[in-house]
Amino acid sequence: MFSPVFWWALVGIGLMICEFAVPGLILFFFGLGALVTALFAWLLPLSLTMQLIVFTIASLVSLFGLRRFLKPVFAGKATAGAGDGLSEGLAGEEGKVTEAVAPGAPGKILPHGTSWKAESEESLEAGQAVVVVGQKSLTLIVKSK
Repeated sequence: MFSPVFWWALVGIGLMICEFAVPGLILFFFGLGALVTALFAWLLPLSLTMQLIVFTIASLVSLFGLRRFLKPVFAGKATAGAGDGLSEGLAGEEGKVTEAVAPGAPGKILPHGTSWKAESEESLEAGQAVVVVGQKSLTLIVKSK
């Protein structure tokens, strides 16, 4: 039979891999907590109750202590020399409409060669030039140029 160290390490790696499928940067820290628990279980003979306590504490400390620092890095918004505004996104960038956009009916635009879902308060036809004025999650808010 496998030791608790193996199972904690397996769960930790599994949770970190699952982070790629679930947005929000939460599972990563529970995976980190499981890996810390595996380390403690390897170094010290811990009961299951103590392992669960170590897992809970390590997960919560890493979640609340590291998430604010690591989220911009994982989201691709923090690089060397990056500005301090993380909400800037693609605001001010220009692009072309590839699928018609209408109020209440999102379409697609192409800024910098990458297709993005887009919304607008005005009707925009394919091929029309647009300017990004904001961003909601993975959807760009655009207006005609």
